[in-house]
Amino acid sequence: MLDITHQLHRDHLLAHTEHQKLFLLLTLKPQAEARQARPQLSVVFVVDTSGSMREKVTAPGEKQARNKMDLVIESLQGILGAQLLTASDRVSLVQFDDDASVVVPLTSSQQRARLLAGVERLDRHTGGTHMGAGMKLAREALETQPGSLRLVVLTDGQTSDEKLVRSETRLLAAKQIPVTTVGVGDEVNTELLLFITDQTQGKPIDVVPDTQNPQPPAVKASDLPAALLGDLRQSISEVVTQVNLSVKTVKDVVLNRVTKVHPTQTEVQLQQGPMLLGNLSGPSGATFVLEFTLPARPPARIRVAQLGFTYQVPGANFTGEVPPIDVVAEFTPNEEVAGRLKPQVMQFVQQRNIEGMVSQAIQEAASNPQQALQSLQLAREVTERLGNRTMTQALDRALQEVAQNKTISLGTAKTLRIGSRTQTVQPKDVPLTDEEIRKISGT
Repeated sequence: MLDITHQLHRDHLLAHTEHQKLFLLLTLKPQAEARQARPQLSVVFVVDTSGSMREKVTAPGEKQARNKMDLVIESLQGILGAQLLTASDRVSLVQFDDDASVVVPLTSSQQRARLLAGVERLDRHTGGTHMGAGMKLAREALETQPGSLRLVVLTDGQTSDEKLVRSETRLLAAKQIPVTTVGVGDEVNTELLLFITDQTQGKPIDVVPDTQNPQPPAVKASDLPAALLGDLRQSISEVVTQVNLSVKTVKDVVLNRVTKVHPTQTEVQLQQGPMLLGNLSGPSGATFVLEFTLPARPPARIRVAQLGFTYQVPGANFTGEVPPIDVVAEFTPNEEVAGRLKPQVMQFVQQRNIEGMVSQAIQEAASNPQQALQSLQLAREVTERLGNRTMTQALDRALQEVAQNKTISLGTAKTLRIGSRTQTVQPKDVPLTDEEIRKISGT
């Protein structure tokens, strides 16, 4: 029920050369039978009900400007009325402020009156921000449920229990429950939200008040209902769950990094035993880049690693295991032959590298704005070559901001970091030349 393809970034590697990088592009797609087996979905919305959620975020020109809580309530009402959920799907509401509580336990989506009443009660709470406590209640509700699982956290600020958030995130990852984080405004802990989504193979959503005139990749606060509805559609389409990857390397071959690069970008945690790749939607699936470092080898065709996969198709009550896949590299003494790279693979590697360039520029902006401009310009060149117009425009705005203000604001930094994870593209049809690839990727 799972199609798996892979290709290396080059057909030949240079013999007798130490520390060569090998990039492997891995694509996983549900087969037709799996795509037709829509699983039961259980989703818990964990809502920040702290006092700051009453801050106005829509334009004053509206008849009645709305605050963050108004938009969360509107979003949840829209989800419950959208007819996307079936009778077997279940929804729960959890709130957190000074403490956390279950507003509505997991309930059939068809019990709309009960769920809508719970949504209305969210506005009665206020206090501090204990996100970890809310995540704990959600995890306890989801971890024993069948089918496809999802946790959605909506928050506008820092949390008072970050240690618990990180602990709960690891438990959610172990149970393979993906988390969507919705950060509203500039005061959110972006680093923490990205930790959550990386660990659980989830998705971050960057929401900015309308009063700041946000542009993509940020989501306008007034567009939050549509963004959450889109995330729900994505959850429903995930027909293959709990995909695990095992990598056995031969002597002296090192696996350095595994990154999901499409449809969103997350870092896969390297660990002993199977690595957790998350869920797959049909028919698009997901694409990953595996990065290896190889020792020197004589001219020969050599197996460098073996890949193993297990997965679930909950809608068909099926557990699958794929026969081991050999990763074979050919070593040659011919430098010209070894220099021929696969543009499609390298374009995905370049896309993976954008987030690192953005993070570097953000760090540099605090002490060396000129260097930050260079890093942002390099990232912009990559996005332009890849045809990633949204990120190119976001980087243009950041370049202008640094040039004028000699710094990168918190809001711009958040949008760039989350945008580099969510605004991914398929490679353009026109391949890059080898020289262009080497210049951008450093390979």
